[in-house]
Amino acid sequence: MLIQDNLFLTRADPSGHGGIQFLYRVKDYGLSALTSPQEEISMIHWEVEVIKFTSPETADFEVCHATELADKTLKFYTDKSLNEFLQKAFQYFEELNSLEKMLPQEP
Repeated sequence: MLIQDNLFLTRADPSGHGGIQFLYRVKDYGLSALTSPQEEISMIHWEVEVIKFTSPETADFEVCHATELADKTLKFYTDKSLNEFLQKAFQYFEELNSLEKMLPQEP
C-alpha cells in the first residue's frame, strides 16, 4: 500500500492500457506513479515520473526530467521502496519550491 501523504489524485491509467495512476503533489512539483496490469505477480512494478504541474487548480502536468531527483523514468519493484523514495521526494520538492521563490521572476 502506497502512502497517502500529498496524494492529489488516484485514477485509471489515462493511456487506456489498464492499471492505476497515483499523482502526488507538493506545490508545483509532484510524482506520477503508474502500475500496469501484469500476468505474473513477480513482474508487478511501479513506473515513476517527476512531474511539474502547469496549473494550481487542475491535474495538468508535464514530465520533468530537469531535477536532481530524477532525469529519467524510475522503476520500483516494491511498495516499500517506492514509499521510501516518495518521502525523500516530498522533502526535495519543498526545498525546490523554496529555492525557486528566491529566484528573480521573469517579466
